[in-house]
Amino acid sequence: MRFMKAVAVFLLLLFGVQWTYGQISFRNQFKLTHWQDYDTDKLDGPNLLLNWADLTYQHNWFSIGLRYEINRPPDPYIFENDSLLKQYDLTFRYAEFYYKDFTATIGTFYTIFGRGLTLRTYEQRNLRVDNNIDGIRLNYDGSLVRVQALAGKMRDKYNRRKDTIYGLDAEIKPLKSLSIGGSFIREDEPGNEISQIWSGRLKYSYQWLEFYGELVRPDWYDAYSYYAALNATVGQFAITGEYKNYDHLSFRNTYGQEYNAPPSLSREHTFTYLNRHPHALNLDDEKGYQIEVNWFPSDEWEVILNHSRTDMHSGVTSFKEYYADVHNYFNEGLEWRLAGALTYDLTTNTDNITPIAEVYMNVNELDQIHLSFQHQHTKNLTDLSEYDNNMLVLEFTRAPWLNVAVVGEETNQYLLTNVNMDRHTWLYATATFTFWNNQQVTLLYGSRREGFVCVGGICRYEPEFQGVELKWILRL
Repeated sequence: MRFMKAVAVFLLLLFGVQWTYGQISFRNQFKLTHWQDYDTDKLDGPNLLLNWADLTYQHNWFSIGLRYEINRPPDPYIFENDSLLKQYDLTFRYAEFYYKDFTATIGTFYTIFGRGLTLRTYEQRNLRVDNNIDGIRLNYDGSLVRVQALAGKMRDKYNRRKDTIYGLDAEIKPLKSLSIGGSFIREDEPGNEISQIWSGRLKYSYQWLEFYGELVRPDWYDAYSYYAALNATVGQFAITGEYKNYDHLSFRNTYGQEYNAPPSLSREHTFTYLNRHPHALNLDDEKGYQIEVNWFPSDEWEVILNHSRTDMHSGVTSFKEYYADVHNYFNEGLEWRLAGALTYDLTTNTDNITPIAEVYMNVNELDQIHLSFQHQHTKNLTDLSEYDNNMLVLEFTRAPWLNVAVVGEETNQYLLTNVNMDRHTWLYATATFTFWNNQQVTLLYGSRREGFVCVGGICRYEPEFQGVELKWILRL
């Protein structure tokens, strides 16, 4: 009923204006997962249907939109208390109005203050993160001054909202190369004291050099937190250095949803094994740095060196990584990559050595073959046990409509006396079809090992899977 009312209001607004001068867009993302039992006593997962439907209308001076979400049933591996999540729900709806440099938003929205040390809202469906704010936002985006003011309630993963926050972010640009800004967030939590957090920031650019720094002070703890980044481009080199110190910085609502999400300072990897032992961001107790050097000696070569480290304020190291990547475009028909990482992760208390090799072969203008091999040697520092994992990926692409891949993985971890594993090999195949440039269908069948899905220091554990998975994305 709520959905039908929302659609009726949307259509009334839509046809109440000169809609022929605007643009309607629709995007639907569908996922169906069917679990099959390979051991009834150990795995009896649910059959899940997920869907996100986004509908928007844009005019030259305003836009309106909504999102309807289906979780049938809620994924028990993500929503532990699935009774709190509605299977059908309107999770996003807004109206936005524009006048010269001013923008006014009523309803739900995403935003970020600075680099996210005080406030960052975003959606990441692979992680099932959607912490949009429901309220009102006013923006002024001028050439010398930028101001953003907002008030509203942030949602948690169960789409619950309670505490109201009030925020102000402003930035001035006295010089072309210099901008100075600051932000303020206040939370009114019923029955409790008011919580506040302040920040100031500075950004300076000069030819080949750029500096960014942000200092934050919460009122609930007598300490400053800060983040700084320095980027430089010198000849064939691009260099980035970052430093963080987050001390009791976590700002949460009643349901435990964090308002802020600053940079994690650990490299985001696309390789599966480099996400098996990730760094999960802890805003209350960590400090560290990240340094990355990109070297482009010629058009055919690219070299990346990266080192990151995170410590607790007690001095205990929680994460460190050394990463190297060499990429070569050998000719029009062949390119290859060698990469590797040495990683330490306190969460699992392991040292990991991960070499990776990839080859791309262009058979012709339409067909490409991709071969990837990943190996990881893990040493558990608690009991000094060691084991190896191997993954092989064979992929064929025929542009622009077909991609087929076979992924196999095996481990010898099951040989350890203190490990009880039901299986030590996994194999699945995927096929992705693209139709008319606006539809994409992906079918997966087989078994897939458990592991982490991580973006920006935020991670979600994905359980072991065997069965069929269907994904469909439609854009109109």
